[in-house]
Amino acid sequence: MTITAVTRLVSAAASTNATSAKAAPAEMYSIIGYNAAAALRYLKLYDKASAPTVGTDTPFMTIPLPASTAFALDFPVPVYFKTGLAFALTTGVADADTGALTAADVVGLNIAYV
Repeated sequence: MTITAVTRLVSAAASTNATSAKAAPAEMYSIIGYNAAAALRYLKLYDKASAPTVGTDTPFMTIPLPASTAFALDFPVPVYFKTGLAFALTTGVADADTGALTAADVVGLNIAYV
């Protein structure tokens, strides 16, 4: 499969950065970026066609981002989102967590999908 789209977040804002990447079914192939924070941050992926309501919507997948570390996740079998692909970034792991990042906690986030 050829990657046809990449959602980029050059530098996280001082928020949860709730974003809709694709408002239709999607197959996700990879995620790369850098957690510049001195503590864990969490990338929460949602199967929905709009930006998530962080703390209310239940994530489809929660990925811990190690402190002060680059991350690269490749999915040889793509992760399928039947409704749409959305994401948010939080300071806590709980589904209901609404902890906002500090600006530039996560940089160079790229999510590749079709």
